Amino acid sequence: TFVLEKRTGQGLWGGRLSYTFSSTKDNQYAESNTYTWRATLPQNNYDLDAEYATSIYDSPHRIILAPIVNVPAPKDRNSLAYVLGGGWNASAIVELVSGGPLNAVLSSATSDADLGLFGGRQRPNLVGDPNTTGSDSDRVASSGQAAARWFNSAAYANPGLGIYGNAPRTNPDARFQFRKNVDLVLAKVTSFAHGQSGEIRFEILNLFNTAKFGNFPTNNAINSTSFGRVDIQAGFMRIWQLSFRYRF
Repeated sequence: TFVLEKRTGQGLWGGRLSYTFSSTKDNQYAESNTYTWRATLPQNNYDLDAEYATSIYDSPHRIILAPIVNVPAPKDRNSLAYVLGGGWNASAIVELVSGGPLNAVLSSATSDADLGLFGGRQRPNLVGDPNTTGSDSDRVASSGQAAARWFNSAAYANPGLGIYGNAPRTNPDARFQFRKNVDLVLAKVTSFAHGQSGEIRFEILNLFNTAKFGNFPTNNAINSTSFGRVDIQAGFMRIWQLSFRYRF
């Protein structure tokens, strides 16, 4: 983790910038994730070591930028302009984070037929690049572009009857949406006698109303017509909040 920080003190601005590069691996094959699909069964019930791979919640790149700006106040503290314009500050939190890895499997019916009772959810063979091209909006399926896919099923192949696929539990080279979010806060603090103060806060969460996408685990079976389809919103829309706090 790399961190740069400047405290505001009596200055006009400050803030914090952090960048984290990480790699997380485990064998927790049934672990859930808001944005990423996963199968709830291992490929081979008798070889759980083969489930060791990149974690379903792995995010190798995470950037957090949190600037703070103190708005200059009028110099005359006894003026109406100071009462209205003094004590204001603006702050924001900008988050940029990598999406989780793809968990590609075969359908449960095919897995049962191929592996029987001695296996679980069969994985395919990796034969190409699962990634599609284009912007987020190009790759997300909707009523206007029902055929759009985030991942390409042609990058995988059925290994066949009684054979375990060579694809890892998760593919760190094929990831879901790189998520972006900006929250903004405008606040005004007014001081009173005896150390008392009041604060008005106006907050906007997801300032730019950026969509975060995900979908159901049924869409990670390569022999399903819906494989690679991303068509639901997993985050939240823009939220406005107004609050008042009094300290005494």
